[in-house]
Amino acid sequence: MAKRGWSLASRIFGLQLLAAVVIGGALLAALVVDGQQRADGDAAELSLAVSRTVAENPWVAETVTGTDASTELEPYALALLDATGVDFVTIMRPDGIRITHPDVNEIGKPFRGTITEAQQGRELTETYEGTLGFSVRAVVPIEREGTLVGIVSAGVTTASVGEIVLTRLPFVLGVAALVALVGAGVAAVALVWVRRATGALSPADARRMLDFYESVLHSVREGVVLTDTRHRVILYNDEAADLLGLPPADEAQLPADPAALGIDVAVAEPLASGQSVVEESLVADGAVLLVNQEPARRPGRSAEAPVGAVMTLRDQSTLQALAGELDSVRTLSGALSSQAHEFSNTLHTIVSLLELGRADQAIELVTTATRASQSLTDQVLAQTDDPVLGALLVGKAAQASERGVGMEFELAPQAFIPLAPAATVSLVGNLLDNAIEAALRGSGRGLVRVALSSSGEGVVLSVEDSGPGFGPTPERWFEAGATSKQSESGRHGLGLAVVRDVLDETGCRIEMLDAPTRVIVRFPATGDAS
Repeated sequence: MAKRGWSLASRIFGLQLLAAVVIGGALLAALVVDGQQRADGDAAELSLAVSRTVAENPWVAETVTGTDASTELEPYALALLDATGVDFVTIMRPDGIRITHPDVNEIGKPFRGTITEAQQGRELTETYEGTLGFSVRAVVPIEREGTLVGIVSAGVTTASVGEIVLTRLPFVLGVAALVALVGAGVAAVALVWVRRATGALSPADARRMLDFYESVLHSVREGVVLTDTRHRVILYNDEAADLLGLPPADEAQLPADPAALGIDVAVAEPLASGQSVVEESLVADGAVLLVNQEPARRPGRSAEAPVGAVMTLRDQSTLQALAGELDSVRTLSGALSSQAHEFSNTLHTIVSLLELGRADQAIELVTTATRASQSLTDQVLAQTDDPVLGALLVGKAAQASERGVGMEFELAPQAFIPLAPAATVSLVGNLLDNAIEAALRGSGRGLVRVALSSSGEGVVLSVEDSGPGFGPTPERWFEAGATSKQSESGRHGLGLAVVRDVLDETGCRIEMLDAPTRVIVRFPATGDAS
């Protein structure tokens, strides 16, 4: 088995810990450099202050030109070392010959340093290597009545400056250690958080998983919509974008509320609730969608609160249309089967009458049965030139008759429904099914009336039933799931929603009248339908 590398959490922890150490080290170096610069600056200020004090002393200005200047000024200069903390005070003639020095052997020798500025009457601070080694020094002219009479230089050796820096080093080290410790603590907290989110995943595992998820998300033929704990849409795939009329996910401003994205309210409501939805049919943007939604939880942590929800969408529009056509075919088949059974009984009766020698009664029965079965077909076919509509009406009439519901027709001869055959079957079939169901719930023998008329403004289809009226309030009549049927299956309430979708695609209008229920569909004149 291949050895696994560091997990993503461990790598992040290692990088953060290394960053904390590097930052602590950089801070240590910065503080040391700053301390050195401060110490050099303090030494320069001290040296300049001592040099100015000596140069402005009238006694020094008077004594420096005397013949016994070294004897008189040396004790004074040595006393200043103890009093001020500088390492040397050198008083010299204008030409740079020392009059005083901590090392008496250097008296009378030339000063090691820059005196040109002082000879011109200006002060100078510098770091220079003299007899005592490198030192931070100040060089100041000694003047009396505007005339240069001498030069004084006071300074602190760099060794002394280093000692000052060393006294500050514990504080600097403490600050750097504290920064590194805090950084390590933050890295440890980040390790726990990242490990909770990614487990033992390595960066390669995370990259591979992301690639797989992206591939699955965009290749599945179902719409997928992901929401977070605030019920905002955080991701959806290409199929969901097509079904819901959304732009591609990489072009949308996510996360966003479902309503703000323009998602149809039928789908936006379950998304905003985050509740479980199982095999529920919803109508959105003219399509019948089969919707499932489940709260999302981390694997193995089902007891924890959901981290969001996952909704899947499947387009059922084509299936719904095919189901409507199949239902119509079944209706016709059932009607033919019923008539075949009825004719079989009639035929047996005729044979029995003939065997009994009652030919006149057999002929009368044949005439009556033929007239009754042909009457409805002749009535429908005589009133319409549309074979699809005629066959559908005959089949629905036979089906209604078996269930004890009568049907009456008033069809203008030249009127026809300006729809494709599949749309005609879906539209009229759903309207008649609803009407037959409603008529069965009414009092007395149920009755359904179908009227089709034509005028210069277009074609009008009317379906009326003797039922008790439509259950839900008018504003909900065309919502998916709105129904007056008593059922726990949750499969009712799609008929009028499908009818509305068919009409929306053709630019037709529908009206609903209640008590008795009457559905009026107005088709524009041929060529006007969109």
